[in-house]
Amino acid sequence: MKTADMAITMVGAYDMRLVFLSYVIAAIASYVALDLAGRVTASQGTARKLWLMGGAVAMGVGIWSMHFIAMLAFSLPVAVSYDTMITLASLLAAIGTSGIALFIVSREAMGMVPLISGAVLMGAGIGTMHYTGMAAMRLEASMWYDQTLFVTSVIVAIVVSTVALWLAFHLRGETSGTGTLQKIVSALVMGAAIVGMHFTGQAATNFSPTQASIAAQSASSVGSHSWLAVAIGVMTGLILMLALVSSFLNRRTTSHVPKEAGVAH
Repeated sequence: MKTADMAITMVGAYDMRLVFLSYVIAAIASYVALDLAGRVTASQGTARKLWLMGGAVAMGVGIWSMHFIAMLAFSLPVAVSYDTMITLASLLAAIGTSGIALFIVSREAMGMVPLISGAVLMGAGIGTMHYTGMAAMRLEASMWYDQTLFVTSVIVAIVVSTVALWLAFHLRGETSGTGTLQKIVSALVMGAAIVGMHFTGQAATNFSPTQASIAAQSASSVGSHSWLAVAIGVMTGLILMLALVSSFLNRRTTSHVPKEAGVAH
């Protein structure tokens, strides 16, 4: 709730270069998710479990990186640091959410009930990742949420999850040129939707200065986190590219196995 001492809010600013980088990461992560959904579906036994776990890690790291880079794109007139353990908890939430998504879309059929229930779980996971990440912030300010935008961000997360699950399920078997183009377009849309959810949640967050922060603002300079955001972006890009190359090689290998060999993929 907003109280009298929260009437004054800090005004932040965005580094649009990092905002764009967060979208690029979200779009790539979305494409990887669409691609890995096909690998999980096509595999059985131990291979299926490995693809599910590996896919969850790759997709989760991608979604979390988008979120963290977008957070680093936002600057306040006070120094900001992040609690390591809470930040790792937000990463684990992203990986767990990604595992749920891949498991759902790899099933033989997906009716309305599994779709909606899965979207609610995934949306809740994304919301948990986002707001846990926000809770990791350490700064001389009070943080509070606009209740309307808070609820809106959760609803957006569920809607985004519904679209993502539906697309992943229906495009999981597409490997032709047309199918690849559909995945690219879908990934661009999904990336924009994921980023939209993040910034809706970000808009719900307000910061009120404390007496200490008011006194410190004129006496200190606030450093940029651009180098950290770029480093995270590069590392995440390498992880996602590794996942795509592994998926491509696995698809080529399994496609050349003779049918009469009776090998289950």
